[in-house]
Amino acid sequence: MRLNINNFAKIKEADIIIDGITIIAGENNTGKSTIGKILFSIFNSLCNIEDKILNERLKEMEVSNRMILQNYVNTNQIPRSIISRNVLNVARKIRVQIKKNIEDNKILSENYIHYILEKEIEEMASFVQMMDIKDLENMLDELSQNISEILSLPEDKIVLEIITRYFNNVFYTQVKPLFQNIDNETILNLEIKGKNNTIFWSEKGCKKFLDEINIMHKAIYIDNPFIVDELSEYNSLNPMNELLKNLLMENSKENFLDGVIESVRTKEKLSDIYMALQNIVDGEIVVNQSNEELYLKSNGFSEPISFHNLSTGMKSFVILKMLLEKGCLKDKDVVILDEPEIHLHPQWQIAYAELIVLLQKHFDLSVVVTTHSPYFVDSINLFSCKYGTDGKVNYYLSSNVGNTVTMECVTDNIESIYKKMASPIQMLNTLRYELNNN
Repeated sequence: MRLNINNFAKIKEADIIIDGITIIAGENNTGKSTIGKILFSIFNSLCNIEDKILNERLKEMEVSNRMILQNYVNTNQIPRSIISRNVLNVARKIRVQIKKNIEDNKILSENYIHYILEKEIEEMASFVQMMDIKDLENMLDELSQNISEILSLPEDKIVLEIITRYFNNVFYTQVKPLFQNIDNETILNLEIKGKNNTIFWSEKGCKKFLDEINIMHKAIYIDNPFIVDELSEYNSLNPMNELLKNLLMENSKENFLDGVIESVRTKEKLSDIYMALQNIVDGEIVVNQSNEELYLKSNGFSEPISFHNLSTGMKSFVILKMLLEKGCLKDKDVVILDEPEIHLHPQWQIAYAELIVLLQKHFDLSVVVTTHSPYFVDSINLFSCKYGTDGKVNYYLSSNVGNTVTMECVTDNIESIYKKMASPIQMLNTLRYELNNN
């Protein structure tokens, strides 16, 4: 897989190979996080795009049909709550029937939609009688026309709108290049097995999308261990953390058997990873039924520990543990780790790096890691050699050049990363030498 970027935010041009583990090292504010966010936005806006579009059509259909139904109801002597409940039920029945016909590959012309609604009239008879609907034929005509218009909206234009909204949400609308005197357009190209998906951007958003391959895998973005503090709460989160929260909390309050097969399969397959994780996160993650809060239940403590009281570094490992136990990681998925070393002391940086290498190896993941830690880069390098995956690790060094960012591939010269990242240590050694000699 290869990501090519032209004129996006601070990045004038970048060509990133994503095959196994991709390390993007550099100082702060050199565009490292932008790479991961672009990858996240491409994958999650386009993953199962047909299903997304169908769901949005059906959702809009139900909402607008409710408004149409409401307009034909005589509200003089009927409580508002009864009207709302009956209108909602009928709109949902229509949605279910339309969805079934779509899944059966029926051609839904306006006449055929009208025919479907007429067939439903017997089930709607009590509603029609109760709601005192006088003009039934006009109501069916209006419903048929509404459904037909929604289903006939061009799919390619909906795709452009989805991409635009996703990128604007992730990047707070700042997609266009931030540097001046640039006439070239913003282009993003994702190449997978020789096929390309290309996004062209204008001032108003995504203006053109050329797709040669369907994206079937999700991208998981992890940049904030504090997300575990908000798992039991309702919060408005950015798209990256919202997706991560949904994955981590999936099935927590539903059938406790959901995902049990995948969980056992994962534990059997990844015994070495679980052994490494258990050395740090020794315990079971449980949900307190009284307050729906998450706790870590460990044999070393008399009471379970609330996630809020875990150290920030521990939370980083808890996220990985939950993703594994819930079977959220699938073969070929994309995982983006934005500066994971920030909250980890050097020993845990090394442990975290080993887990990343093992996860990539077992799941054949595409892992993008941004970092400014020489310990972390060195750990990835050594563990990938230990586990025989060093041929699937690529290294990039990001730097500011004027008002733009460059991404240099240094896979054959990772010493340049150490030199760049370790320069503060050399500065301190120089200062120490000067102080000792004075």
